[in-house]
Amino acid sequence: MTIVSVPALAAASSGGALRLISEPGALGRLSALVEDLAPTGEIVVLADAVPKRIDGADLAASVMAALPAERERRAAGVPAGVHGVVLDEATVAAATAAAEGAAIVVTVGSGTVSDLGKVVAADLSVPLVSVQTAASVNGYADPLSVLVRGGAKRTMPSRWPDALVIDHDVLAQAPTALTRAGVGDAVAIWSSPADWYLACALGMDSAVYDGRFVDPVRDLAPRLADTSVPDHERLSLLIDVLTVGGLVIGDAGTTAPLSGVEHLVSHVLDMSAMAAGLGHDLHGAQVGVASVLAAALWDVALEEERVFDLGPDDLVVPPDLHDRVRAVWHPIDPSGALGGECGRAVEAKMRRWREAAPEVSAFFGRRAEHVTTLRALAADPALPVAALRAWGAPTTFADLTPPVSAERARWALSALPFMRDRLSLADLLVLAGRWDDDLFDRVFARAAEAGGGIGAA
Repeated sequence: MTIVSVPALAAASSGGALRLISEPGALGRLSALVEDLAPTGEIVVLADAVPKRIDGADLAASVMAALPAERERRAAGVPAGVHGVVLDEATVAAATAAAEGAAIVVTVGSGTVSDLGKVVAADLSVPLVSVQTAASVNGYADPLSVLVRGGAKRTMPSRWPDALVIDHDVLAQAPTALTRAGVGDAVAIWSSPADWYLACALGMDSAVYDGRFVDPVRDLAPRLADTSVPDHERLSLLIDVLTVGGLVIGDAGTTAPLSGVEHLVSHVLDMSAMAAGLGHDLHGAQVGVASVLAAALWDVALEEERVFDLGPDDLVVPPDLHDRVRAVWHPIDPSGALGGECGRAVEAKMRRWREAAPEVSAFFGRRAEHVTTLRALAADPALPVAALRAWGAPTTFADLTPPVSAERARWALSALPFMRDRLSLADLLVLAGRWDDDLFDRVFARAAEAGGGIGAA
């Protein structure tokens, strides 16, 4: 599928709810957008405290100045801690209270601030304009928000922005690390669709796999590895890849098409860092490194483990599953609260597994066809490595800032099937009794062969 017009795709994917302005100088259209969406009343600008510049000027101030001059305007700060803005219950409540009385909310900031704005605007029932400040994630262009509930990261429905303003001049001046993180988020396309296909085919997802939620990104992404493309065209390409990714996620109503094992690894790293009071790298940077690992996991599972040669009777819920979940999370949260939250999600997943017995049997009855499709969706780990290297993005856990140790990276891989209720390849390997140290060794080795994995000590 070839994308002819990303704004047209935005209108189609959102059912007309989202207007997309993606071009150089897009901030110049902000005033008219706000006037059209909310002709009267107070404008509240929701922004974090991280400095952002455009042509040497403060970006938040430039956005404020671009709003209708005769209107009442007010800035509402977003509370942040050692991990930056964390969308836990307290942060969402504080931001909603700070924006009370707004006729329209304008967000200026990271993907996290954008996610917060969706929740706040939904709670207040007012229009939302999102001003994107970096090509760092695909989540600007979807109606979902990543929130923290009980210490665990959860992706939840929120709402579409009424307008998404992507000024290419702003994004070109964003910190390089944010742009590289966007590449990391984009390369998930070479592993995540396989996880989604697997869940759908096994009856573990309420949806039926549909290539229209995957193929538009797969068509665009390979050019990210092309170093011959001029810099300005490469940035526009990255913006399109991420925006299209968000749009197809929104159309699907779930992040599952573009969020598999690789996103789980990033969420697990975040959760462990937050629990320990430690820093962690940008979400996209972690996803990029984990995408190499996820592709390696698929490679090992398909070519060495040959897990799909098994039959349904060989896939058994471990009798000690509850203990395994709690054991994984106890070191970072001895209170048991996080283990309990994750345990409930995993138990729900395994209940669905038992209920899906007919679909599981049907899957293995057509295993050859399914394996062919899975091989096509799970790419060689060298593909994400090539794209990441073309942009100077991290490819190994040691490349992250701060570096992730071999011990912590290995723990993150081991923990990922015990975190949420969405099935991935990792769960199938748990059910097959293959989720063990021997498998982890081979997965990290395969990732290292491609240029990823642990990296330098």
